[in-house]
Amino acid sequence: MTDSRIIIRFIGLTGPSLEPARVNFDDGVNVVFGASNTGKSFTAKLLNFMFGGQSPLPEIEERREYDSVLMGLTLPERGDCTLYRAAAGGAFQLFDGLHFTRPSDEPGVRIQPTYDARNSSNISTLLLGEIGLDGKKVVRNEDGAHLSFTVRVLAPYLFADEEAIIAELSPFLTGDRNQATAEKNGLRLMLTGHDDSAVVPVQPQKIRKAQQEGKYDLIEEMIAEIDEGLGENAPNRENLNNQLGKLESRLSQFQTQIRQRQEQLDEMTSARREISDAIFQSRDRGKEVGLTIARFLQLDRVYLSDLERLEAVDEGGSILLARVGRPCPLCGSEIDANSHSHGQDEIELARTAALAEQKKIRNERGQLLETVAELKVEQSICDQEIEHLSQKFLELQQKIDAELPKEAKFREEYDELTSARDDVVEKLRLYEQRDRLAVRLSEFSERVPRGRGDDKLKTGIDGPTGHAFAQKVQEVLEAWNFPNAPIVSFDPERQDIQINGKARSANGKGVRAILHTASKLALLLFCQEKGLPHPGLLVVDTPLLTYREPMHNPKYGELDDDEKMLKATTLQESFYRHLISLKGKAQIIILENTDPPEAEDIHRIVFTGEEGRGRFGFFPTQSNRQN
Repeated sequence: MTDSRIIIRFIGLTGPSLEPARVNFDDGVNVVFGASNTGKSFTAKLLNFMFGGQSPLPEIEERREYDSVLMGLTLPERGDCTLYRAAAGGAFQLFDGLHFTRPSDEPGVRIQPTYDARNSSNISTLLLGEIGLDGKKVVRNEDGAHLSFTVRVLAPYLFADEEAIIAELSPFLTGDRNQATAEKNGLRLMLTGHDDSAVVPVQPQKIRKAQQEGKYDLIEEMIAEIDEGLGENAPNRENLNNQLGKLESRLSQFQTQIRQRQEQLDEMTSARREISDAIFQSRDRGKEVGLTIARFLQLDRVYLSDLERLEAVDEGGSILLARVGRPCPLCGSEIDANSHSHGQDEIELARTAALAEQKKIRNERGQLLETVAELKVEQSICDQEIEHLSQKFLELQQKIDAELPKEAKFREEYDELTSARDDVVEKLRLYEQRDRLAVRLSEFSERVPRGRGDDKLKTGIDGPTGHAFAQKVQEVLEAWNFPNAPIVSFDPERQDIQINGKARSANGKGVRAILHTASKLALLLFCQEKGLPHPGLLVVDTPLLTYREPMHNPKYGELDDDEKMLKATTLQESFYRHLISLKGKAQIIILENTDPPEAEDIHRIVFTGEEGRGRFGFFPTQSNRQN
């Protein structure tokens, strides 16, 4: 899995009106070395901070005006990208590509600093997902409680600061007793690829005991409440069962009678509705007949008016015919003397037409009156039908009104019986519940077993895995020409290596630092050879402490005898030669006080600590910080 590596390209600080402080890294061996108090250890802390570290950055004078941190990375899937984070801490922003300053033209992706299984946008999921360690679980105690394997759990395998590298504690333990089990199982995950997702947790013995005692008390209270609900003179179960049988029988009879009464009421209600509908229909028909009669009587008045007009025409014609052939009543002239004479034929014709029209109208009027007479008969029948139906409706309503109180009283008696039945059922239910609670109470009175019993969880790596890992550490030490051809073994109790049966912690500071570094590098190489996930990254602070000069580094004191022996060997040259051979497999960032060899494949970053002579330190000098 050498292709699934995380490569750090640079780490830097920026601030308003400040020259950026940045260190670039190559894939391979990088050595930051030089004078003391120039920012070497600060560089390691800054890298750890950008891998989700929650500890605040050191409050050194040079850092105070810088407000943001940027780290360039090359990830296996995403490729080149830049993580941005405020120097004060908090969330990250992720940008595609490498940027020495925060991009102003794109928002980036918000990345939370802490792991959250419900939100994949966090630093652990981002980095571990790239190398195949996302979603892994390790057991953190003997009860099987899970702990997510996060980037912060992984960090001790990648970073070794100047205090941890010389500590007597195992390189893979932090010293936190509460985390010891998780850290041992984390090492097992790294060396085997197997996590603890399949382990089913159990509750701790103290919690189980407290819960059992609490449940015992709770059940006792529940039984007391049931006894109170039953009362002091509560009937026994046999009497309650007999009473329940009688009540159920009476309720069955009542249900039959209620159903019959309801059916009668439904029939009467239905009949009343039919009568009501018939009354409305008769009234509507009566209104319709009345309107028709009124229209016909209006038509009859028209007929009478037409007859009067035609009779006038007939009477006028008769008068005109009577005057035909007689002298003019006005002038006395004879008929032949006038220039115009009234035609007798025309008068006769008009009179004949008027008489015919009168006959026709009288005939139609007769038919109309006959129809009106029939309609009046129908209207009378409707009135009689309405009166008859109204009487039936009234009689039926009186029956319904008389039946409703009886039915209501009957239902009231039924409800009383139902309530009595429910009360008996509730008492019987309380008896059954009390029996179940008594059984549970007897179960909780038993003693809670301690721990997981015979199924106690195994923590840490097994013997064969520990031996295989120790062999890899031995190979690394042999490549470094560690003196006296050491035989390396793994101590499962300390989770640490032994050299020729001697605990690593029993050596001097410088020897512990070398063995610490060898252990972590061996882990990296072991994982790669086995095809197991590892970011292929290692950041160590002062691994070659044994080559210090006590006068220049009084902080670590005089060299122990084993340190003097080691210092007299060529381990330093072999150390760097071996690291150079790992190019393409691992990126190693070393922070040292001593000078590394002048080698083409070592990226040397020198902090001189002197203004005007090369790079002063991680931060620009005071004189050139302002733009």
